[in-house]
Amino acid sequence: MRIALAGLQHETNTFAPGVTEAEDFLAPGGWPKQSRGEEIRTALAGSSVPMAGALGVLDDAAVTAVPLLWTIALPSARVRHAAFEALADEIAAGLQQQMPVDGLFLELHGAMATTEDDDAEGALLERLRALVGPELPIVVALDLHTNLSARMVSAADQMFAYLTYPHIDMADTGARAMKRLLDLAKGAPRPAKAFRQMPYLLPLVAQGTGSSPVKELYRAAADRSGAETMITLGFPLSDVPDAGPALAVYADTQDAADAAADESLLQWIEAESHFQARLFTAVEGVALAMQNGKHPVVIADVQDNPGGGGSNDTTGLLHALIEAKAEGALLVHIADGEAAKAAVDAGVGAVLDIGVGGRTDPQTGAPVPGPWRVMAVGDGRFTGVGPMYAGASIEMGPVALLEQKGVRVIVAGKRMQASEPALIHHLGLDPEELPILCVKSSVHFRGAYEKMASEIILVAAPGRVTMDLASLNYTRSRRRPASA
Repeated sequence: MRIALAGLQHETNTFAPGVTEAEDFLAPGGWPKQSRGEEIRTALAGSSVPMAGALGVLDDAAVTAVPLLWTIALPSARVRHAAFEALADEIAAGLQQQMPVDGLFLELHGAMATTEDDDAEGALLERLRALVGPELPIVVALDLHTNLSARMVSAADQMFAYLTYPHIDMADTGARAMKRLLDLAKGAPRPAKAFRQMPYLLPLVAQGTGSSPVKELYRAAADRSGAETMITLGFPLSDVPDAGPALAVYADTQDAADAAADESLLQWIEAESHFQARLFTAVEGVALAMQNGKHPVVIADVQDNPGGGGSNDTTGLLHALIEAKAEGALLVHIADGEAAKAAVDAGVGAVLDIGVGGRTDPQTGAPVPGPWRVMAVGDGRFTGVGPMYAGASIEMGPVALLEQKGVRVIVAGKRMQASEPALIHHLGLDPEELPILCVKSSVHFRGAYEKMASEIILVAAPGRVTMDLASLNYTRSRRRPASA
């Protein structure tokens, strides 16, 4: 038996400026590099991505894997359509060259929009379905933030989304999807499908699967007998028609699938008013943290989340920390390659009169002026140890630890969500010993830091990953922000 595999991931923030180019898929911060054919195994070895889990299942089953392409770009603006088409062409051509195969596994994000298509994954799936015909089973592993569309559900035999946010089950999701694909390839009957969309959008901070009411809604779906329900919470910073939470239900009969989908949809509609998370200003959040007295207090700069298309260099929280003289606080991290290089070149102990951050968008905070003392430097190469990036070989470019008025900040050459303790260890610090740990992340940081935190404070400093969805000028979305 031969199974073809391909991975193409991008989460598109249509409110972010610029265009995501082909080169952004080559070597994104925190994730493996773009790879092809058998080199995919080496590139993904030890990583937590869905493809790694899928390949592990094939190895255990002694099935021949036919890997085609694996690539990811960090969340950002719409993808240039020509760049998407080139990657789609490569996957389609590679698949055609490898035919016949017994099944196709795809790792997709589910919220990619190009400069010409609001539903890039739907377009790719339709194209591949047309190529292989109706009989070849296609199974897809998706991100929990998928903006699920009817054509995606129609083109794939079954889809599996992450069950956790923070995403600590990515490889497990790939494994679940591959096991189902092997069953279908061996002749198991195709399931009936039902697709439903909730009538609202959810801000990222309300989507944590360990919080109510999401936790209870997921449990209800898992406990429902006679049907398998996939839930996607949607990426609300994509102004596209299919943005928002959705369900795909799989069952033995269409009646069973429709009944389960209708029941689950009603539960989500009734839960709408219960989605909420308290946010503070940066000044308020720092003041609360300094009053706590227990280590560490975690402050999340939720609106500069590079995992949602944030620039990773806003300075609202950093300004607040310095103005409050928050002794011992650490901010992870500011993506400022110029400052990082200057610090590495100057060396430990040097004092630099340079601005940090604030280079991308003047509306999200001015650079924080010096003087900055260089406390530590590194090459930015380390192996992930947190639940999301565990085992991944990470290359951030030059990194440095800077200090001013007792406040410390890590600067690095690349964007990366602050959910990986290895970056802190790389510069000689232990996050558990910090009085205040500030992270640029909306929810993923919880996977690494929630258990050690004495308190978690969410702050809404200016940034591209807004949590106030009502403030955004949606023109294409068919759904409204949830009403708390």
